Amino acid sequence: MSRLIRYLGIVSMLLMSLPGCTDFVEPNQLAYILGTAVDHAEDGEIEISNQIVIPSQLKGSGQGGESGSEDNYLVVSAKGKDVFDATQKIQSKISRRLMTSHRILIAIGEEYFRKQEVSKLFDKLGRDPANNLRDTILLVRGSSAKDFLMLQHPMEYNSSVAAGKELHINGLKGFTSRELVIESLSEGTRPVLPFLQIQEVKYNSKSKKPIASVAGFAVMDKQLKIKGFLNATESSQAIWMIGKGNYGGITIPWKKDEGVVSFRLTHQSRRVHAGNDPTHVVLTVAGQAYLLENTTSLDMSDSVNMIATQKYLNEYIQNEMQLTMNKIQQWGPDVFGIGEYLHRKHPIWWKTQKADWDANFKNIEVKVKATIQLRSTGVTGAQLK
Repeated sequence: MSRLIRYLGIVSMLLMSLPGCTDFVEPNQLAYILGTAVDHAEDGEIEISNQIVIPSQLKGSGQGGESGSEDNYLVVSAKGKDVFDATQKIQSKISRRLMTSHRILIAIGEEYFRKQEVSKLFDKLGRDPANNLRDTILLVRGSSAKDFLMLQHPMEYNSSVAAGKELHINGLKGFTSRELVIESLSEGTRPVLPFLQIQEVKYNSKSKKPIASVAGFAVMDKQLKIKGFLNATESSQAIWMIGKGNYGGITIPWKKDEGVVSFRLTHQSRRVHAGNDPTHVVLTVAGQAYLLENTTSLDMSDSVNMIATQKYLNEYIQNEMQLTMNKIQQWGPDVFGIGEYLHRKHPIWWKTQKADWDANFKNIEVKVKATIQLRSTGVTGAQLK
């Protein structure tokens, strides 16, 4: 018995001498970052702003619906030589340790893209294990990214949550920081970024407030410089041709201005094909269409009209997408990944082209084809009168 007591005493002394978790941080000692803004600062510096959630102030809709209240979050900013330098200055201003693993998005101001090298952000994103590389990258056009973070939202807790949901609900995918790094380092594809614009919106009959929403996409070159902006219509076409859209909708005028037809589009996909000549490429978009509204005189219960509608829909989409393709080709960046396809299909030819692909892509003939299947014309045939 005495030997057992002696052994227990020795084990206890050894356990007491072992080092503990001295750097362990309790959840109530953490500051959860939902959004980060990156802006240009003078003298080559960078301004970082973090949107930090205040857990004690978050309330569900059953408790009064405090969505969009400034009490739900705070935005803390600092300038520095790089991201880490600015972040350390932010850390010194708050009482909790910054945590980025729950971050939803990173917003970058348009001025930063024009005056600094965005690729410098990649080292921090890739080297620091605290970054999950799943946060969405957005461009803020016409305003600073910091202004975007400070906006309230009428339906969500803050602007970061709202922007993330807006992309998701519209079927847009593949715009994470990881995707941006991969595409910018690739030889045969260039990135596109969704851009936000801040505009005044009338909430009710008494007040009008600013709100940020996705207005289109920015086409980037190899150095991540902005080559041009696509409007909402061009963006939906480009995203389909790129392969980053799941579903959408389209309203097109019928022949001779005899009304319009509106479709919901699902199962969107695309395919790139080239024969023996790598300078002639066919990009085919496919999907399924469901007629949701018809203001023409056509009776959609007639199979002849259904076939004519499907044919017209394909011709219209094909022509519109060809215009968008030609516009982007004039800018130069291959955001469609055609170079990656040609790299695999014609590797010897590709070796002579890859060094200046942004310029060489302009000389490639890319023909757009559409193969949309009309799956449903609704529960009625002709218009109800």
